[in-house]
Amino acid sequence: MPVTLSLKTQQYIDPDAHKIVGGLPTLHSEYEVPGEHIAFLRKFFRANDTQTLMKLFRKLYMVECRRVSPLTRAVVGIAATVYGNIRSAGHNPLVRELLQILSKPNIQALLYCHDMIASRNFGPTLGPEFNEENGIPNDGSGHVTMIQLIKSSEPLGATLQYNDESGSLQIARVMLGGAADRSGLLHVGDEILEVAGMSIRDKTPDEVVNMLGKMSGTISMKINSGTHRLITLRESKMRVRAFFDYNPLYDILNPCPEAGLAFCRGDVLHIVSQDDPWWWQAKKEGERTGRTGLIPARQLQERNEIIRRYHSDDDLRYCSGRSSRGTSPCRISPKVPRARRVKKTMYQAQHSGGTPVLRRREYDLEDIPTYEEVEMFQPKTGVFRPVVLIGPPGVGRNELKRRLISYEPDIFREVVPYTSRRRKPHEEDSREYYFVPREEMERGIINHRFVEFGEFKGNLYGTSYASIRSVIASGNVCLLSPHSQALKLLRSPEIKPFVIYVKPPPLEVLRMTRRQNKAMKTMEGGVTRLMTDEDFTDMLSIGAKIEDKYAHLFDAVIINDDIVKASKQLMVIINELQSRPQWVPLHWLR
Repeated sequence: MPVTLSLKTQQYIDPDAHKIVGGLPTLHSEYEVPGEHIAFLRKFFRANDTQTLMKLFRKLYMVECRRVSPLTRAVVGIAATVYGNIRSAGHNPLVRELLQILSKPNIQALLYCHDMIASRNFGPTLGPEFNEENGIPNDGSGHVTMIQLIKSSEPLGATLQYNDESGSLQIARVMLGGAADRSGLLHVGDEILEVAGMSIRDKTPDEVVNMLGKMSGTISMKINSGTHRLITLRESKMRVRAFFDYNPLYDILNPCPEAGLAFCRGDVLHIVSQDDPWWWQAKKEGERTGRTGLIPARQLQERNEIIRRYHSDDDLRYCSGRSSRGTSPCRISPKVPRARRVKKTMYQAQHSGGTPVLRRREYDLEDIPTYEEVEMFQPKTGVFRPVVLIGPPGVGRNELKRRLISYEPDIFREVVPYTSRRRKPHEEDSREYYFVPREEMERGIINHRFVEFGEFKGNLYGTSYASIRSVIASGNVCLLSPHSQALKLLRSPEIKPFVIYVKPPPLEVLRMTRRQNKAMKTMEGGVTRLMTDEDFTDMLSIGAKIEDKYAHLFDAVIINDDIVKASKQLMVIINELQSRPQWVPLHWLR
């Protein structure tokens, strides 16, 4: 009877071992290696044990590269607990089989090895006699270990601090993804005893950092580590948009400026660790080769900004010789009866707590630009985000809207405002305005149905949320040019606006372009006149104030030095807005 043999061999052939064996003849011919040595190496790399070991090494290396963290480091204890809990049910055949498996020595050895590897409890350890010889106390809380790191031009990725109790230098933090973290040999709390055979007991953290900065290649360290070595860093998935510029080299509070991460306002940062309440670890989003660095945490930045504003106010009062009074945003509120007076404020100071004297000196944390948690937003077909044009009066926002509508009348639409004045004969309701009684409009203002409102010649005017929602639902791009104070009300999950700042050009360019086009300014009563140098100066001054207060909310900036060029630039930005994913506040999508 014929026998059919399987073509699949049961012996594992490691590809790396196969390459080494294939290259052995080259060693024999080019480097004159003796034949018996070549034969020994060929037999060694063809051995099953060697090939299996190389396979295990490759698997472990891939796991290390993927930064896979163990779920637990106490498998032995868990197995013992399970064994004790199910012993009483030994009459069940499945339970009896599991008890037999858990009691086998090879299974117990496997679980023990898992715990040792998960805890990274491997590497040479120096005995107690070595510690006594070097005058290193060992109280049982840790063990002295010799480690070796390969240092390149990349920073070590760890910061040091002085421990007052032990008088030693400790690892204060390990930068996630840095050289120290990737090595797995240094952990927060490790005491550094020697570097390259030199004791650092009398050195400061800065001196050790400078010493390490001059070294390269293999660096040996003697460290004293304890139970803290079981702590592993877990990378956060939090993304934030920065609302301020930061340069660690100019920050006197940064514990290690060299390990800091510089960024600009508007950058999206990946917060990889928030273990330290004062200093976060972050890297710039989208930079694959970007390193992790220290940035001030939100709480620290808010505190620093409050202190800065406090001292700025004191300096201002000292220079002016009197108490400063801010301009009330209620000045543009309509004349509602006193019992129902409407306050158009950006925040309520009386909600911030404290004594009446201190309330005037406190700041609402929402007004302090730090970070905003963001998430990627994918535009939906047929649903367009409203475009909000912000800028000083006279900069040309209305002209830009008019040109966009004339270019694409089927795409762009303005919001029809509300008014309490009487309709003129040539006007049509819901075309120029929604004409409503004053009492009805006052009720809407009190019930927060208007994004912004004001009074002109005894009549109320305002833009309602309902009008904005109507344009969005129609499938058109809603164009808005509100007062800058309305930005916080507009930036809501329901509206999701895209804010574009229309910036005036420098004074000379502003004067030249506006006079060439005979730019006019509308005065009270509807009278118009040519713009003057004073108008240009006021425009730049107001624009600077808007930028100072709201620049962190801008999604894009265009300079209106030429209306045709600015219109085309605005059209390009809006087209990209409706087709490309954007980072938006996290609460808009939750």
